[in-house]
Amino acid sequence: MEENKVEEIILKEKNSVLCKKYNSSGSFYLGGEPVGSEDIPKSLRTKINGVDIGGLHEVGKNCYILEKNEDIIIVDCGIKFLNGSNLADGTVPNFSYLLANREKIKGLFITHGHEDHIGGIPYLLKLIPNIPVYGSEFSASLVKNKLRGEELKKKVELFHEDKPIRVGEFRVNFFRVTHSIPGSFGLVVEVIKDNFRIVITGDFNDSTNAEVEGNTPSESKIVRRLENIIAEATGRVIITSFASNVYRLKKVIEIAKRTDKKIVLLGKDIAKTPNNKLIIFCTGSQGEERAVLSRLAHQIYEVEKVSNKLFALGAKVYENSKEDLLHASGHACQEDLKLMLTMVKPRYFMPFHGDFRMLKKHGHLAQELGIPAKNIFVCSNGEVVEAKGKEFFLSKKTFPAQPNYVLNGRLLPMEELSNNLTLREKMSQGGFLLVISGLIMNKNHQQKEPNWGEEVRNYMEEELLKN
Repeated sequence: MEENKVEEIILKEKNSVLCKKYNSSGSFYLGGEPVGSEDIPKSLRTKINGVDIGGLHEVGKNCYILEKNEDIIIVDCGIKFLNGSNLADGTVPNFSYLLANREKIKGLFITHGHEDHIGGIPYLLKLIPNIPVYGSEFSASLVKNKLRGEELKKKVELFHEDKPIRVGEFRVNFFRVTHSIPGSFGLVVEVIKDNFRIVITGDFNDSTNAEVEGNTPSESKIVRRLENIIAEATGRVIITSFASNVYRLKKVIEIAKRTDKKIVLLGKDIAKTPNNKLIIFCTGSQGEERAVLSRLAHQIYEVEKVSNKLFALGAKVYENSKEDLLHASGHACQEDLKLMLTMVKPRYFMPFHGDFRMLKKHGHLAQELGIPAKNIFVCSNGEVVEAKGKEFFLSKKTFPAQPNYVLNGRLLPMEELSNNLTLREKMSQGGFLLVISGLIMNKNHQQKEPNWGEEVRNYMEEELLKN
């Protein structure tokens, strides 16, 4: 139909598709207006639930659920890392509602491959292993690398932007978005019988940069500045970046070729290459304690301390600033957020992914563009937005949203977490016993592990808990 044709919006700088604009009154952004809902039989005007069980009032563990009748689809399932905490490795969403309704789940769709969107998938699939997982080629490869067992890997299927996927009462369409990792997509979820469209934009248009004015700078500006710095350098060049920013690595390799320098990640080539011909590409841009940059600085420091240590070692340190741009965010700033809202023209809007102040600011931007305040839902994890007939509203019911903790690759139940805290408190008061043993080697130089016995560990835990 002519009025429903798809208009491609082309970015002038990169000549790539930013998104697809659905020119119909039914397009909306995480909620909106049904197309011709007055013509839909009452028997088909059934309740639709939309809920986030992660990613609201926080940055991390994104996970969204859409439910109609006997069908559920999940969008993303991430982890939130607990940097600096020795209590657990991170938190993942609460899966209790999904477990209770496991027979309804028709698919899990991945917007992109960052850990805060895929890091929780292995834990979910351990509990519910028969969920089909859909992702782009790059995202799917990252997820498969996390999964153990060929049967689980087979559950991961590729989607393509020109081929919608029908799952139950939903039809899912895909559109490319700009982000700091390859294979990033947004979704247009059509609720077929009710003729709804729900637009989920992925990280390009989340709320994390809603407080930042202007537009997100182009990566091409960053690359030009990097090339100038590298060309002028008389010693080694150390560049930090997120490991998933493959585009940045590709561009640095191209710069190395043009400037007749050699790029290494780590290894013996560092010692063999003259300093003025060497580029070291490593992780650690956020001062992460286990990242390569911290180790190069010879200690474990916070971001500012890493920078100070590098200065003390005689390095010339370039840091990102408004005056000297060395990083382009993968997230949209205010004018980009407004652009998406203007193109989609939603009747209802629900900002997602970000601290409360970020969500609130994103909602204010939507109001500036004419969306009524009563049609904007700034929710918490677990709160349910319902649709009945033509109306969306905040439901009185909620989903369980208390996060699960993960430690050493497994879910840590709250009871066990509580026991761990109790044990640590007891050890802080009464001390602990440390046993150090060498390894036993037989005549064939095979290693034999000491046999401690499970009863020793159990005895220690029981005594600590009792006393």
